[in-house]
Amino acid sequence: MTHIFAKLIKNQRTIKSFTYKNVKPYESSDFYFHLTTICRELEIETPVVINYHRESYESFNSVKFFKDDFIDKVNFDFLYLENVEE
Repeated sequence: MTHIFAKLIKNQRTIKSFTYKNVKPYESSDFYFHLTTICRELEIETPVVINYHRESYESFNSVKFFKDDFIDKVNFDFLYLENVEE
């Protein structure tokens, strides 16, 4: 099962969060799909994903997407994803 906790951080505070669950086990090739689903729920655009983001998530069970990772201007400091599989 894929279980990802996502939160938007602004001024060191969580302004919005979402827990994403998918019955399918996590696979590297599905990272972008999971991210787009999370962003849709948080009502934000999907950031630009580079290999570093996926590798960070897989190696450290978390990743941050900063303002520079988004094409348009955003009203938060970063998007944080954390793997919370049990």
